[in-house]
Formats: sequence, C-alpha cells, structure tokens
Amino acid sequence: MSKRPKLSSIGVDLGDLEAKPASGAKVPAFHEQPHALVTDGTHVKDKAVNMTVYLMPDDHKRLKIMAVEHETTIQALVMDGLDILLERNGQQPLTRWKPRKKPRS
Repeated sequence: MSKRPKLSSIGVDLGDLEAKPASGAKVPAFHEQPHALVTDGTHVKDKAVNMTVYLMPDDHKRLKIMAVEHETTIQALVMDGLDILLERNGQQPLTRWKPRKKPRS
C-alpha cells in the first residue's frame, strides 16, 4: 500500500491558502448532495447522463489544485473546458442547470 504524497511534495503550501467563513464544514461529494433542479422543475439526475473520465494521477492532482485555486470544482472546470471545445467547433455551450443554493455573499 502506498502512502499519500505530502502537500509540500506537490507544491501546495497551506500557508498560501486563505480560510473562508464556514469553509471548515465538510461538503458532501457530488453524488451525495441533494438533487439539483433543472429549470423545468425536474431533478438533474433524472435528465443528465453520467460520464466517467479516466485521468492519470498527476493530471488529477493538477485539476484538484486548479479547482482549489479558483475556488470551484473539477466538475465546473470540466464543463468550462467542454464549452471551449464546443465553441471552437461552432457549437452552443453545454446546458447548465439551476444551482441548488443561492450563492454566498
């Protein structure tokens, strides 16, 4: 069994990260969160298609770090990347659904 790498070994300095109010609360994984509503009142999981992407561990780490740096999720980064790819090919961006909660102020 291999040990997890230390944050310092992947170039993350915890001193550089800024704590935000209520950010210490554990956020449930995407699949454990309550269903988000689509604009027509149905739930996202009733309409959306699940897709799996396999990444090499180093690439996954880079995405996690980028998500933290931009205060977002890997899901949001992937959706934004797909929007760019679709735009380059003359397509409309991906359909987004209503967020579950109002944004924090």
